[in-house]
Formats: sequence, structure tokens, C-alpha cells
Amino acid sequence: MEPFSLAGRTAMVTGASRGIGLGIARALAASGARIVLVARSFEVAAPAIAELRASGAEVELAPFDLRKVEQIAAWYAECSERCGQPDILVNAAGMTIRGETTQFALADWDQILKLNTTAIFELSRSFARPLIGAGRPGKIVNIASLMAAASRKGTAAYTASKGALGQLTKALAVDWAPHRILVNAIAPGYVATELTSALTSDAQFDSWVKQRCPLGRWGTPEDIAWPAVFLASPASDFITGQILFVDGGWLATF
Repeated sequence: MEPFSLAGRTAMVTGASRGIGLGIARALAASGARIVLVARSFEVAAPAIAELRASGAEVELAPFDLRKVEQIAAWYAECSERCGQPDILVNAAGMTIRGETTQFALADWDQILKLNTTAIFELSRSFARPLIGAGRPGKIVNIASLMAAASRKGTAAYTASKGALGQLTKALAVDWAPHRILVNAIAPGYVATELTSALTSDAQFDSWVKQRCPLGRWGTPEDIAWPAVFLASPASDFITGQILFVDGGWLATF
């Protein structure tokens, strides 16, 4: 359907070498977008690039470690010069470290906040500046978490970073609405990926997730990917500043 088509659009996707980021890159490409795939290195990204190109997608690699926050603006400018200015930015890169709060290392706290929040702030405004200067619209889709609304024991830093990302989504949406740069977030529930394999393989935790989730299962990257296409497409042109919980009904019950 034309309102959901991304033909002629360029989408930059961070954290796109696997998991939710790769799932989103697949769906954006299937909807007609050209993909700029951001990962730490070519070696990390090579399997994803090969898969996407084999499917017929047009993909460019932009290797970069987003924890180098001070270098993001210069890297983004170079990347846009080489790959073209993106119309869509999907901030899917993220990390977590679990630990008891009173013993949690301050360096780990800083690392999580830097990647999950500060890097997204800096990359988003690097994306927005040239669009504003050229009078062009744009779409930003941030990948938040259930932890933007609730928490679990041992996740203080991650919860803080995703809560901050939810509020940052709203703040940027308000700031950039006059420039037609729409900013929204998707907050996934428990999703089965390589990064959660230790949890999905834990029989007790797996059973708890399935019993706790009203839909009775883990999410998949595809469950997150198609809502991301919607938020990146013309079909969502009157939606900004929203956090869409894609959680199988998790927050609807207790």
C-alpha cells in the first residue's frame, strides 16, 4: 500500500547487525528503503550485509562505535557525504549490564547511559541539522524498552537510560515538529534474539515470560520491525512524540 511505501527513502539503522536492528533493516528494505547499516565494524556487519543484499536490498555500511560520542557529528557528516543524507533514522543500538545497585560500577553506569541515551541525542541532532537547513522532513524511530515504564531488579542503569530515552523522544518531537521531523519510539517487551538467548534458554525464566505476557509468547524482531516501518512511513505523518509499547499486552495487566 502506497502510504506504507518507503521507495526512494534512505534509512540509517544503528545496531543493525543482528536482533531487533537487523529485523527492522529487513522490513525497511522490503518496504523499498535504501539502508545505511551502522555497526561497530565490517566484520560484525558482514553477515547482515550479505543477507540483505542477497534479498535484493540496496545497502551501504557505515562502521562506527557509537560510544565515541564526541566523534559522532564528524562521522555522520562524512557518512552523509558518502552515502547520501538519510530521510529516516532508526536508533536501535543499545546495551545492558545487570548488577546489584549498591555494588554497580560507576563506569558501567556511564557506559550504558552513553550508548543508550547520549549517543542517540547526538546522532539525532546530527541527523536533524542538515534536514532543517534544507527544509526537508524526516523520521526518527527510537528503540526504547518496557523499562521506559517499569523496572526489574538489577537493571537500574538500563531502566534509567530507557526512561530518559522515552522523555528525549518527546522533547525532540516538540523541538522539531515545526521542521516536520517526527520523532517516536517503540518500546519492545521481551524479544527473543541472540542477546536474550541466555534468558530464553533458562526454563524458569522462559516459563515466567510466557505466563506473564497476555499473548503467551516472546516477541520476535519482526514484531518490532513492522511497527517501525509504520512510524517511518507516510502513514504516520500526524504522529510524533509517542512511545508505542509492542509488548504482547504486558503493561495492560498485572
